[in-house]
Parts: sequence; structure tokens; C-alpha cells
Amino acid sequence: MAVPSLTAQNFAELYQWKYLAIYLAICALNTVLLLFSSSKFLLAFQQCGYKKREYAKWFTSKNNTYIMRLAVLCVLAFLFFCVLSTTFAGVVGEFAASYVGFASYILFVVAYINTERHVNAKVQLKKTRRMVRLCVTYCLFLFAMTFGVITLENIVVYFAGGEILALLINSAICVTPLLAPLVLMLAALVNAPFENLNNRRYINRTKKKLENSDVIKIGITGSYGKTGVKNILTTLLSQKYRVLATPASYNTPLGVALAAKKLDSTHDVFIAEMGARHVGDISDLASLVNPQYAVLTGVNDQHLETFKTEENIRLTKFELFERLPENACGFFSADNDISRELYEDAKCKKYLAGIAGDFVCAEQIAQGEGGSSFMLRIAGERGVKCNTTLLGKHNISNICLAAAVAYKIGLTPKEIAEGVNRLKAVSHRLEMVTNNRDIKIIDDSYNANRDGVKAALEVLSGFSGRKIVLTPGLVELGKDEAFANYEMGKAVAAVADILIVIGRHNGDMLIKGWLESGRSGEDAFFAKSLAKGNEKLNEIMRAGDVVLFENDLPDTYS
Repeated sequence: MAVPSLTAQNFAELYQWKYLAIYLAICALNTVLLLFSSSKFLLAFQQCGYKKREYAKWFTSKNNTYIMRLAVLCVLAFLFFCVLSTTFAGVVGEFAASYVGFASYILFVVAYINTERHVNAKVQLKKTRRMVRLCVTYCLFLFAMTFGVITLENIVVYFAGGEILALLINSAICVTPLLAPLVLMLAALVNAPFENLNNRRYINRTKKKLENSDVIKIGITGSYGKTGVKNILTTLLSQKYRVLATPASYNTPLGVALAAKKLDSTHDVFIAEMGARHVGDISDLASLVNPQYAVLTGVNDQHLETFKTEENIRLTKFELFERLPENACGFFSADNDISRELYEDAKCKKYLAGIAGDFVCAEQIAQGEGGSSFMLRIAGERGVKCNTTLLGKHNISNICLAAAVAYKIGLTPKEIAEGVNRLKAVSHRLEMVTNNRDIKIIDDSYNANRDGVKAALEVLSGFSGRKIVLTPGLVELGKDEAFANYEMGKAVAAVADILIVIGRHNGDMLIKGWLESGRSGEDAFFAKSLAKGNEKLNEIMRAGDVVLFENDLPDTYS
């Protein structure tokens, strides 16, 4: 803020109680404003798994609309600060005029916060203990940053003098919203040692708990299909056992530890989904859970961006089977080439299951818009008839894998068939969504890999009616991402009548694939966001249409 006088005699007065109280009040107010204006950055940091490198990559992205809007806020606040301070300086004096300018800054930030509240996030910020700790440190740093800016203003104005310079320096407060996302990273760096120690302590406690438990432990990994197999297996085993499975996509060490917190002496089975983005991730999870049964759903190039090479992906998925204890069993998908190759390399007791499996297989498959029916054959026994509302052949493959594990644990083929008949679709994974119109909606928004897209389009092709696909494409494929989306555009063109591309991240390559397949540009649309895509969908869809929502990228890709 502006100094009351630029003389040496009065400079010492700047930090007397009456001015210090004003400065501290300004710091507190600005801290609150910056915290609320940072909600999207806190959400992005959480979606990046609190990983500073991934947050920095998102932050520096040229298409980061949050940064653009924040920059506009700072420019407008700065201009109005200068205009109002200059206008009122001759009326109320330079000191008071600077606070008039600060009031305009407050109004702009409040307006920005209100505007951002109406920019819908695909997921909401989770108020976890870790997020609360981060916000406390963040607020302390924001307070210190604001106080530092005010102190710098006073010092520079005192030594340099001049009304114009004073005005420019006093308006430096307007830059703090743009600095706040960087301060957030600094706060995360400060918290990191404690968070790492706390996580390690929590994980070690969970490891001891699992080691001392008699519960049957099952680990499921793969590039895709993990959640599907986990939920199918949970349903099958729940007929005979009390099962605890990791919820949603809790597939990191901390996520597994959080799920295991609910484990007690009444549970018979613990199922852990195991995800990976880097070499060694599965090894850490296998060491934590120490499963007696390990399942590999299938392997593709998902997360190639972080794995760097396809070989690293293969080796990482195989870490689960390299760490299996003696007498443990491994189950491999017979319907994935890499899974079959890793089956050959495995040294544990091993079983191949899938539509084309030898230990468990599916025969006489019949598919329709309401689901599938097939004969399930286990260990050479007579096949049992199964019916399921789950869509797609890939779900039959998942059922075979889950059935193999359930059979080895103690279920009969008849019990398995009864469980299959009770299966329900996992939310957002080829889930049929009911509506009050004569329109079929297939929600596959949680699938984000090439095999998932292939399966979804295969399901879509089995429906009658005009077919519409909404998708933002595929991500985290590194150097292969552009070509993968080009191929996806061609694949969609072979099945769908209309394509709506959400966002520009992969839009050009999707449209290119669509057009080079001979499809009309009039049947392909761009939408800046999912909300805009839904608006376009509502404009064009009619009774009898089939709509596929394929993949839904997190906010860090918007």
C-alpha cells in the first residue's frame, strides 16, 4: 500500500501498530481471496495425485484456460487499480487513493471467484486430511507473500519516490493471484517430507495388518479391465464369503491402505486392484498385499507417456507374479496377446482363462442389446449356462477370469453361474443409462484406452438406430497419442453416424481420422467442453438414436 509520506522521518512510522494492523488485515483478506480463487488449482493438484511434476506440466500447458482467465483477472484489476488510484489521488490524497484502488482489486477477485464457481468441474475437490494440511501451509505462504509484496512496495516507494512509480508499485498486489498457483507448488514441496513419512507409516501399518490376517488376498492388475474383473469377482465370491474389495479405482498403495482400514476378523477375502504409472509401482503394491491369488487382465500401451516404453509396461505388470509367495496362483487372460506371453514366462502355478482359455472358457456366445448368454466351461467340466446384462465380449472375458479365481477358491460352477446372472454394470463402464425418451445411452466415460474403445465400438455396432459418439479421445500415450487418436477417429467412422469431439486436446486427429475414412465433415462437431457437447447432442438427437459417451478426461486436460 502507499506510504503516508516519502520522508525519512516518517518511514519508520510505516510499521507502527496503526499501519501494521492495516497491513495484517490486508494480508488476511488477500489470503482468503487467493485461497478461494485457487479452487481449480487445488483440484488440479489433487487430480494429479499430488505429484508436483504432473501439476507443473498441467500448469505450463499452452491450453491451460485457468491460467488464461487468471491472467485476464490480474490485467483488469491492475488497470482499474491504476485508474481509480489516479482519479482519487487529488481528492482524498495518495495514501487513501491507494485503498480505493485496492477495493477495486477486491471486487474483481470476488467476481472472478463467483464466475469460477459456475465453471463445472467433472469431479469435486475432496476435502481429505492431506488437502486440509496443504491448504493450511498454502494459506501461510499466501499471507507471507502478500506481506512481502506490501513491504517491498513501501521500501521501493521510500527509496525511489515519485508519484507514478508509487502508483505502479502499489498496484503490485494485483499480481498475487497469478503467483498463487506457484505458491501452491512451494507449499506442496514444504509438506512433501511429512506427507511421504505419513504415507509410509500408514502403508507399513496396513502391511502388518494384512500379514497378521488369515484373509484370502487377491491382487488384480492390467492396463484395462481391472475394475471390471474386481467387481465381477466380488459378486461371485460374495455368495459364499464376506468380501472386502478396494472401492472405485483405489489402486495405489495409499488407496489400498485406506480400503484395508475396514478389514476386520469377519472378512474372508480381500481384493486389491493394483494400478501403475511407473516401473516398480506394482512391486510396491505386491509387497504391501502379498496376495495368494494374482490376476492379469490384459496389457496394452496405456500410460505409455509415463512408462516411456511398452517393455516397461510389460515388466511392471509382471512384477505382481514375480513377487508371489510359494503355492500362490496366477491367472492370465487368454484373450490378450501380451497376457498370454507373460503366462508362458510365469513360474508360479498358473491358469489361462478367457473366451479362448483352456482352464476356463466361454462357448456358444449370443449377444444382444440387453446383454449376453454363453456356456461357461471350467476345468474341463460340463458347461453351465450363464446370462448377464453386461455388454460386450470383453465382459465375457472378464467373467471367465473371475470365474477361474472363484473356482480355485471354492465355488462350484453352478454357484458361479448364479453369481454371473446377478452381475450389474459398473458405473460409467458400458453402463446403459435409463432416460424418459426413446433414446439408448451407453455410458463408457471411465474407459480410456485403445482396447476399451474397441470394445465399446463393438457393442455400439450391435445396436440398431442412428449412432452418435461423444469423446475427447485418448491421453497419456506419449509420442503415440496423435496416431492413436487418428486411428480412433477411423474406428468411430466405421461404426457411428455422428461424432462429437469434446475439447481440442485430441480433436484435430480424431476429425482427421473421421474425414480420411470418407465421412462428411457435416457429421462431425467440435465442443469446447462436455457441457457444450451435451448441448449439441440435445440439438441433434432424436427418437431411436444410440449415444455412446466414450472416455471423459479429468479437468487437467480441459
